[in-house]
Amino acid sequence: MKPELLMPAGSLQKLKYAFAYGADAVYLGVPFFSLRARENEFKIDELKEGIAHAHTLGKKVYVTANVFARNRKLKSFLPQLREWVDCKPEAFIMSDPGLMMLAREAFPDINIHLSVQANCMNWQSVKFWHQSLGVSRVILSRELMINEIREIKERVPDVELEAFVHGSICIAYSGRCLLSSYMSHRDANQGVCDNSCREKFKVHEKKEYILQDPRAPGEEYEIQEDEEGTYILNSKDLCGTEYLKDLIDAGVCSFKIEGRTKSVNYVALVSRVYRKAIDDAAAGRPFDQGLMTELRNIAHRGYHSGFLMGAPKDEGQNYDTSNSRFFTQKFGGLVAGPMNSDGLVPVEIRGTMKLGESCELQGPDMQTEQFNIARIFDSKMREVEAAHSGSGTFWIKGPQKSVENGIVSLMV
Repeated sequence: MKPELLMPAGSLQKLKYAFAYGADAVYLGVPFFSLRARENEFKIDELKEGIAHAHTLGKKVYVTANVFARNRKLKSFLPQLREWVDCKPEAFIMSDPGLMMLAREAFPDINIHLSVQANCMNWQSVKFWHQSLGVSRVILSRELMINEIREIKERVPDVELEAFVHGSICIAYSGRCLLSSYMSHRDANQGVCDNSCREKFKVHEKKEYILQDPRAPGEEYEIQEDEEGTYILNSKDLCGTEYLKDLIDAGVCSFKIEGRTKSVNYVALVSRVYRKAIDDAAAGRPFDQGLMTELRNIAHRGYHSGFLMGAPKDEGQNYDTSNSRFFTQKFGGLVAGPMNSDGLVPVEIRGTMKLGESCELQGPDMQTEQFNIARIFDSKMREVEAAHSGSGTFWIKGPQKSVENGIVSLMV
């Protein structure tokens, strides 16, 4: 069976674009019990709508409830779980064994996937979770190499294995980091991480080496450092497109993309790249290097293969910048409907678009058209020279056709 492409869905719109651009399934969270509580619109009504939409397409939804719960969260868990179960998602992604036990006792037949937050790194652990709590799929730790994944599948063949293949990486076991909590009292494992690891810290020497956080003047942290560094904890992004065939052969059934807080542009364009990469790998076709060009168009921190082929060592770090600044295109807008009789395409503006700018219209199935903006009209059909971010839907003259669910990217 062809491996699943599993995309993040931080909103209903992202869910719909993920499916339009080739995802087989999405994972989404619910407030209070998900590790992405800060940016999350999936209250119960949105959850019902998203799952219903997926099922009309023959797609799947996995609900993420992978918080490590304090005592105060236990009382409200089962009532909320009942509402989620009624929405009929295909599985629940969980990590807390206590919550998993409550869920299994109340709903013996639900499908549970073990979250990457549980740091499952060996076949004996996979066997434990499967036999003790009936876990049907394990989302493997991001620190595993392909040969280790292969051995896990050989030892525990009845358990599905899911692996992250793309997205941000934290300097912590599978993202379980305390740095943000220590420095700014914002818990990474509650979805409110302030990305402390990615800051440009100043290092100076007194009796010992001192790390200064530029966001908190006067606050110092003692460190051990042999030489001066910059973004000492800032990892490049994971990119495993070239290793999908090896992961398929190792027994991975689901390829997971990180990014529930990323833009709809990111979700769509990464989806279409991995859709083609998975289809090619499953069909035995050689890896298409053009897919890496597509991924470099999208904002990232630099790419590396993580731990898939061994410890990344120094090449996994980005010492130059903490932001996703490496890209050749910017998000311009979303195609909002068909082309009109005057050859104008409606675009919901997400990034300032100016007359004469070079753009690319992108759609599902690797559809691409380059064009220059010839004319711009506002919602009242008044001609203007620019359409600014967040200003609504404008009409653009330039592309030869409209594309359903299309994305307009600005060339940098």
